[in-house]
Amino acid sequence: MDDMLIVVKSMNEVNKLKTLLSMEFDMKDLGVAKKILGMDIHRDRATVRLWLSWHSFVEKVLKRFNMDNTKPMSTPLVNHLRLSIV
Repeated sequence: MDDMLIVVKSMNEVNKLKTLLSMEFDMKDLGVAKKILGMDIHRDRATVRLWLSWHSFVEKVLKRFNMDNTKPMSTPLVNHLRLSIV
């Protein structure tokens, strides 16, 4: 079994690709993806934004190692640091 995630701007393109793939391979459409590689996929269709979150994965790892009740710590970054896309 192999999984595939299709990301394009147009649902028309998605449907074309799925049609072509189904002609060559036995496949099952699992619908809209909610997770990939342990990350949650979040969409805001109104603003056309997509982002990935490790939040649930990190919680799962903390619980596995009995660290889910530990106190959070700040990162050693200055407060005024702003990240930007270059």
